[in-house]
Amino acid sequence: MNMALSDHLDNLEEYLLYCEGRLADPYPLLEWLRERDPIHWSERLTSWLITRYDDVYACLNDPRLASNRASAYMRVLPEPQRRELEPLGEHISNWLGFTDPPKHTRMRKLVSKVFTPRLAEDMRDRIQAIVHALLHRARSRGQMDIIKDFAFPLPATVICEILGIDSDKQEEFKACLDDINAFVGGFGPSLTKIANQAYESQKKVASFLRELALQRRSQPLTDMISALAAVEGIDGGLTEQELLGLCVFLFSAGEETTVSLIGNGMLLLMRNPDVLQRLKEEPELGKSAIEEFLRYESPIQILPRLAVDDIEMRGRWIRKGQAVILVLGSANRDPSVFSDSHQLKIDRQNNRHLAFGWNIHFCLGAPLARIEGQIAITSLIQTFPNIRLQDKNALKWRDNLTIRCLESLPVQL
Repeated sequence: MNMALSDHLDNLEEYLLYCEGRLADPYPLLEWLRERDPIHWSERLTSWLITRYDDVYACLNDPRLASNRASAYMRVLPEPQRRELEPLGEHISNWLGFTDPPKHTRMRKLVSKVFTPRLAEDMRDRIQAIVHALLHRARSRGQMDIIKDFAFPLPATVICEILGIDSDKQEEFKACLDDINAFVGGFGPSLTKIANQAYESQKKVASFLRELALQRRSQPLTDMISALAAVEGIDGGLTEQELLGLCVFLFSAGEETTVSLIGNGMLLLMRNPDVLQRLKEEPELGKSAIEEFLRYESPIQILPRLAVDDIEMRGRWIRKGQAVILVLGSANRDPSVFSDSHQLKIDRQNNRHLAFGWNIHFCLGAPLARIEGQIAITSLIQTFPNIRLQDKNALKWRDNLTIRCLESLPVQL
């Protein structure tokens, strides 16, 4: 830990918990870093933490910061484990968010032919039908876990239908993805403890998708896997490893962000009853409310990058080969950009948050996540106007530095 931090930070235990992804409320710590050490070297994470909005925005547009960082995860592992798990690193290097041009350009072009804003709009009625069915199922019970009973099955069903994965595979697929995401969302020595399980789950998912792609090549449907399998092995298309990596990434990105958005948004509303009441009375604020939830409790808290050249920022030198963590959760609460940044304002205008990233890596699924979030939250508070937390003291955030998501959110309806 650098001297500036250890000299001035009141609670070093909170800092260590943050580095382990176990700090329930990271925002006071992030505020301290943003104000006093915005370009912070973390010995614990062996990475730079970038916390101010303008710096994060600049980094998102800087080609000297690469997204292809799978090697940074793998080199943390001891040599025997790293050799054994080399296919895990190769798989992650084919996730769209872990690629750089020209590979990223080619892969994104293929996906964007199917994953369009029009697709999100075309799915609106289907999303509403899924939401209605989930809420109808919960009505008779009088209670529900918003995460497990609602926020997960909605985007999981939607992305499975887009990809062409049978709905009965959702739970198994998610369990495997949770293992892989635990590895991708971790940093430092803790990776050695979870890498083996991530590898086993990656092998299971790859085997399933490989067989499914073979089926789609011989019997194509109108789904994403059929479209991607059709260009596998042809010039300008995909390799098998790229196809598998893309499919896993799309499921993960299509599910994780939306689960977090719905869960975080509902928690914010129930903790702010005046804001909840206003949204009930003014449903036209639904779109701007979603943007505020994305800003205030960003589902993706960080975006790691790898320096491919020496970079000077605010008098600090980021050296080639060092990891850089862009802290979106801090940038989106920067008071120099957002007035009353610590207040939840569902009518906030010109909300220039970075929750979906920026530039060439701006989230392809952003239009779909926004529509899913708006329909889900609006329908939930209209169907159950008296919704309330079961136990406000029993909430637990997932242990993950990357994803800001509750493990569960039990409510009375």
